[in-house]
Amino acid sequence: MNEGRLKNSIRNVFGALINKATAIIFPFVIRTIILYYLGTEYAGLSSLFTSVLQILSLSELGIGSAIVFSMYKPVAEGNDVEINALLKLYRKFYYIIGTVILLVGVTLIPLIPRLIDGTYPYDINLYALYLVYLSNTVLSYFLFAYKTSILNAFQRSDIESNLTTLINTGMYILQIITLIVFRNYYLYIVWLPVATIVINIVRSHIVDKQYPAIRCAGEVSQGVKQDIFKRVGALIGHQLSGTVNCSLDNIVVSAFLGLKVVAQYGNYYYVVSALSGVMQVTFNALTASIGNSLIKESKEKNLSDFYDLQYINSWIVGWMCITMICIYQDFMELWAGKNLLFTFDIVILFVIYFYSWQIRRTVLTYKNACGMWWADKVKPYVSVITNLILNFSLVQICGIYGVMLSTIVCYIFIEAPWETHALFKEYFHRGTGKYWKNVLIYTSMTVALMFVTWSVCACVKVNGLFAILIKGVICTILPNVLWILFTFKMRGFSRAMSVVKKIIK
Repeated sequence: MNEGRLKNSIRNVFGALINKATAIIFPFVIRTIILYYLGTEYAGLSSLFTSVLQILSLSELGIGSAIVFSMYKPVAEGNDVEINALLKLYRKFYYIIGTVILLVGVTLIPLIPRLIDGTYPYDINLYALYLVYLSNTVLSYFLFAYKTSILNAFQRSDIESNLTTLINTGMYILQIITLIVFRNYYLYIVWLPVATIVINIVRSHIVDKQYPAIRCAGEVSQGVKQDIFKRVGALIGHQLSGTVNCSLDNIVVSAFLGLKVVAQYGNYYYVVSALSGVMQVTFNALTASIGNSLIKESKEKNLSDFYDLQYINSWIVGWMCITMICIYQDFMELWAGKNLLFTFDIVILFVIYFYSWQIRRTVLTYKNACGMWWADKVKPYVSVITNLILNFSLVQICGIYGVMLSTIVCYIFIEAPWETHALFKEYFHRGTGKYWKNVLIYTSMTVALMFVTWSVCACVKVNGLFAILIKGVICTILPNVLWILFTFKMRGFSRAMSVVKKIIK
């Protein structure tokens, strides 16, 4: 990766991580206030409506990813005319998408009470609350969200990250004050669409000022349109799969097990979501630079970079899993109390769920950078159908275990092998043997280090915050030192250290 791409990647990653840290810490504080001031059912409502609106957002169909991919080449060539035409097309798509989400969302209003098994807070009007969440989702499409594509294509996603960090921090502070002073869920939730409006208006101003030559103008050629529609056609399934796997669980739990279990599951999932969010924003920040490299560098150079990134990803994901298995229960007991704890076998399932999801991150990032959504277009439909069947069958047999196992099965036995085969066959033009050998080595190391670290942490006899702090120090030092000792002769380690040195410099 050349110096320009590395500089952009580092800047984007740091901006994304700061933004994600804000999006983890403040919602954590807010969820805690809701649990203790309003009750678990309110926390369950928040999780439920968020999942419903994520399902509705499927209308986006991956058009944004297809448009940004189409911009990589004209950005690299400095072709402003084609960029302008693509931006105009994107704006048109977003107006259509916003209208579809609004109409479908309004149509679903009569079904909202049926998504909840049992009771919900007596002072809540489900329809009014749902409409606030719906308006927040729709607003971006009718404002200037399409201009995010310019920042992504020009490898300046750090601008978007910094903007959302600043404005969302203000929103979170206002929400916290509202909850503490008024203890009113309606007043708390109304700040969401307000922040969305402000972010979109400010983003539009920044993009116009930063890129004055870029504006919605011109028409995209028929060939480019066909290419975009082809990629969107493939992306529909991938969007469907990603949304169902991540959002369906809350809806199934709510419909079959009730809001209290949704809140209980949501507390544990919050940790998984926070950590996966860190991984996602980090790799999303790298995607534009990888896309630039795929255009300018040889396949051999990109394959070497791929294996380096696989090593780094495996190290980080493995360390996160080790820390989760050692601290998860202590943290949940301190945060939510013993009454909302799952048993330790559910914790193990959450760790497996997270690992099987995030270990795929390198392959997914390169597939997205290649725009290679057509190569495995059937995979997401197989995964979604399997997940739906398993979810609705197993939740009635073994409750929350069935909900989690259904997604884990899809990740391990359908998603991972299929998408890996597609990337190596269509882009690298070679077998996947070395990749799977690396997966086996890194996974075995993670399990071994997890057992060693967990055994050491089991010797800690204190409880509460002190237990978390002591185990946190152990998890930070022990597994990372052992990982380095086992892998310091690998090329991936030297590459990782080289990047760290450049970051420090």
